[in-house]
Amino acid sequence: MELKPHDLIKLSSLRDRFLTEENELPQWAQNSLQTSPYVVVRRAPFRGEDIPVGVRGKKRSERFGLYISKSVISEVISPTQLQESFPAKERQHLKAFQTLERVREILRTEERWGLGGSVGFELATGVETVKETSDVDVILYKEDAIDTKKARKLLADLGDLQSRVDISVETKFGSFSLMEYCSKESFLLKTIEGPKLIQKPFSP
Repeated sequence: MELKPHDLIKLSSLRDRFLTEENELPQWAQNSLQTSPYVVVRRAPFRGEDIPVGVRGKKRSERFGLYISKSVISEVISPTQLQESFPAKERQHLKAFQTLERVREILRTEERWGLGGSVGFELATGVETVKETSDVDVILYKEDAIDTKKARKLLADLGDLQSRVDISVETKFGSFSLMEYCSKESFLLKTIEGPKLIQKPFSP
């Protein structure tokens, strides 16, 4: 099983070596996991059978990183699996979900893409994390260089929607913002060793 950043993990247990570190979870994180036992894979080094993950709370400021054992994995949901997932009927009026309908149309020619952030989390878990102010976090998976002209067209098409659409590009070397890629000579590449300032995202 190859786990990647943004993958959601459903935990089979909150005991039995759930935590692989001595640090205790803050109370908000304990409450969050009791409500919904899901964590997201972080961009950090793996430690043998231990996986870097994060817990998300109700507030943007509530994020907690830790390591868990592979033995407590019940299910893995990748961002690409959420392309055709839909929210509960009573949640479809929210701007982010309205925007998502248009996002699907615009990205129909993209080979591999998925959803992260609060939208992806709610679609995967059913937990109501999306708010009226939520962005739509899109993840594009690319192995080859991006055509800048096409990328700018994509950003323009996505730039006039109800909710802001934030696009991250995932490569085998790390992740970067498509907006930065199209607008700056140098930009940040997020890697498991930390952020790096680069100019060519598809070469080591």
